[in-house]
Amino acid sequence: MKIGIYGGSFNPCHLMHKEIVFALLEKKYFDRIIILPTGNFYKKSNLLKGEERIKMLELMFSSHPKVIISDYEFKNNLICTYRSLDYFQNLYKGDQLFFIMGSDNLLNFHLWKRYEYILDQYNLLVIQRKDVDVTEPLKSYQNYKGTIELVDLNLTGIQSSDIRKHIYEGEYELAKSSLDLPVYDYIMAKGFYSKHYNERKNTAYISDEEFMKQYSNDDYEKMSVTTDITLFSVSDIEKNEYRKNNQKSFSILLVKRNTPPFMDKWCLPGGFLSLDEKLLDCAKRVLYTETNLDHIYLDQIHTFSDIDRDIRGRVLSVAYLGLVDKTLILSALKENSSFYDISFKEEHDLVELEFKNEETAFKCKVKRMKDVYGIVSYEEEENHFLAFDNLKVIMRAIDYLKDNLEQKDFVFHMLPERFTLKELQLVYETILDKKLIDSVFRRSIQKLVVKTQEVKNDGGHRPSRLYKYKKFI
Repeated sequence: MKIGIYGGSFNPCHLMHKEIVFALLEKKYFDRIIILPTGNFYKKSNLLKGEERIKMLELMFSSHPKVIISDYEFKNNLICTYRSLDYFQNLYKGDQLFFIMGSDNLLNFHLWKRYEYILDQYNLLVIQRKDVDVTEPLKSYQNYKGTIELVDLNLTGIQSSDIRKHIYEGEYELAKSSLDLPVYDYIMAKGFYSKHYNERKNTAYISDEEFMKQYSNDDYEKMSVTTDITLFSVSDIEKNEYRKNNQKSFSILLVKRNTPPFMDKWCLPGGFLSLDEKLLDCAKRVLYTETNLDHIYLDQIHTFSDIDRDIRGRVLSVAYLGLVDKTLILSALKENSSFYDISFKEEHDLVELEFKNEETAFKCKVKRMKDVYGIVSYEEEENHFLAFDNLKVIMRAIDYLKDNLEQKDFVFHMLPERFTLKELQLVYETILDKKLIDSVFRRSIQKLVVKTQEVKNDGGHRPSRLYKYKKFI
């Protein structure tokens, strides 16, 4: 199916909007058109609430079966076309999406956020205006994967700003000539765009009950919250000689995405917070849903709030550190989940991470930065395999694990119930990526462990005493 996405403020919607939609459907350019009123990201004082603009569009199209009116952008207070296109592509998997725009917008398309991404992933249908020459933009955009179709509908230009001006100045007949009659009647009944229209009346409330009667949550910007889980494990690497101690590998659980955005790339287990759950409950739920793992140690470590961290909209992510002995849970994992061993190479402020398991391997690079207060952050330098900003989340989680290794007794969640002191030391050394002095380590760990009566026989080595973590007893 071929779907057109027609975005704009529609403040108000007028007859040219209607003619464009009907002409494109009648000429079979599209099987369906989605009309998408934008949010009020820039706090324009003369932009009506999204609900009012939606209502006028509904009056104008009267539930036309091939016209869908979406509140996605104003509900999320967005003006970013690439995010909306990703959202609808996820809804209409396999369908071909076109963004509908005027030829005057094509002249400035290079100023749109992530315009190259749009040209590579989606298509444009450009409505030709006789006074606009788009020859040069078309030449500059011809090497992208998406198509650009030019359409001449021979329509008379109408501007919403002129309609608003006519109403404000009392020139009602001029405004009426550009509007669908039900829309005009609705504007007049509500007093929109008139000199006396005031969307919010200044009222002094004497009680919470009175205040809540007029309170609307839609007056404020919206954002979503997700939880992402960095689930680490330390496990044995097979030894080649029986007299050598086992080495250990440091690994993380990743999930392969099977839907856009970032389809077929790897990501951390994560998902959106529901309105009826706490953050920790959300982290436990999505970890179980995506990986089939339950009863895992989780510790909240950081909130990621970069404006453009998620292409679907304004999304905050609360990251959790998870720790587990993966040998106990590998058989329970879902097919799209896999542990990857992580190794590091550092040169000055550049860190190269290699992710490797039995099936595949890939590398990513980040740049470590420190501000004037000594706070460390990361920027991606090279990443073709991990979705969203998960690479930065992983680096933050590793730093948190190392910085709190001794204070929080993390390692015991990565070990079997009984372990030798050498095994315990190897876990510390693997995470810290350095050799520890045996005698110093054993003195420092004494207060955390208790000796059992059991021993471990390990090939040609002498039997080793097994210990338990005190807090687990």
